[in-house]
Amino acid sequence: MNDLSRWLNPAAAISTEDEALASGRAGAVGAFVSAAHGLFGAALIAVNIDGYLAQLRAVTATMYGESSQAGQAALAMMGPAMVYTTLAMSVGFAAVFAIVGVVQWRKPNAVIPLLLGLLALYSLLMLVLNMANPATASAHMIPAWRQALAVVVDLVCLLLFYNGLRGANRLRKLRDAA
Repeated sequence: MNDLSRWLNPAAAISTEDEALASGRAGAVGAFVSAAHGLFGAALIAVNIDGYLAQLRAVTATMYGESSQAGQAALAMMGPAMVYTTLAMSVGFAAVFAIVGVVQWRKPNAVIPLLLGLLALYSLLMLVLNMANPATASAHMIPAWRQALAVVVDLVCLLLFYNGLRGANRLRKLRDAA
């Protein structure tokens, strides 16, 4: 329970090596949360492949127009292989996040939470900008509840990655001083 409060509290004092280790592992927890969120998205696609493809085609037709040359070219490329590739990449990225999480858990360092934090920040910014853009607002294929979940997950992961970065830096300083 003490680790959970340390993971979620960016103002917690880090004075011992054990506290620094616990805070450094927050980055690993963030990686595991990101991996779980990616697998959840992949599972939602996997259970409704045909519906996902139909939505993808509808969004493309809305954005480019069915009769335009660009729209016809984009629609011609959208087949089941595209959905399976999306599915495979989602699972692959989730596996990479899980592996990086294990590495961060075993040996906390500052690079992993920094890079994953930047990715989470990018994800959050792109999601918000996409929702605010009037050109794409009507063409969303992601339901509002999934968008809200993505915002919450990204915010929680940003907090975890920040605390992981703080803890890993403090751990390095404490070990260097010893």
